[in-house]
Amino acid sequence: MQFVYPNQLNLGPQSSEGFHQDLLRGLTHKLNNLLAIIQGFSSLILMNEELDATVFENMKHIKEASMSISGLSERIRAAGGCAKINLQSLNLNEYMVVVAASIREPFIKAGVPFEMDVPDNLPAVSVDPSKFKELLLEVLKNAAEAALKGGGRALIQMTGPGVISPASENRVDILVSNTGSQIAPEKLADVFRPFQGSKNASHLGLGLTIAAMLAHQTGIRLGVNSQDSTTTFWVSVPVA
Repeated sequence: MQFVYPNQLNLGPQSSEGFHQDLLRGLTHKLNNLLAIIQGFSSLILMNEELDATVFENMKHIKEASMSISGLSERIRAAGGCAKINLQSLNLNEYMVVVAASIREPFIKAGVPFEMDVPDNLPAVSVDPSKFKELLLEVLKNAAEAALKGGGRALIQMTGPGVISPASENRVDILVSNTGSQIAPEKLADVFRPFQGSKNASHLGLGLTIAAMLAHQTGIRLGVNSQDSTTTFWVSVPVA
């Protein structure tokens, strides 16, 4: 299976203490301070029991929008290299039990059939646990949305060294597949680029860009393949 990689992003070997990270960290901090004011005052206004129904509904939208922006700001800040990378040995079998509910949540929410294939005795991997989870969730949310759009199903499959990657590379490979959708060959190179999503206007098209940035920071390989009405993302993680 031939995969396309997010190399065209030209992320470069930037230090987490670099200029762009400091700028992004400062901007998101200022933005979150302003959003906190909006959320605080909108909450106070919503506590008024005599509020006009139309005003109440509009204030709810304002508060929800500001909270969504806060969440997006945190996702971008983390992916932008503003947080310290903490690589450590992680037992995948134990970890998958802990995060199983989070992994299934996008598919339950979308009503998409979902299966997990995690063999016993996978070797420990070298990852930053929180960033690894964020990366997986970005890919999984994308799979859930694509499967929903095409009436398909989804699968996450993990394999030890030598099954997909050569045994000499000593990596655990994770395939996240969904049926019901196919990306045109000429579009594959763009899926990791920001604002290139094919979904509706409520999606910013940043999820896979964030996943690519997290992969770049943590030594994880990320690729995509799409054929025969099935799209597969490959997440390849080094063994500890």
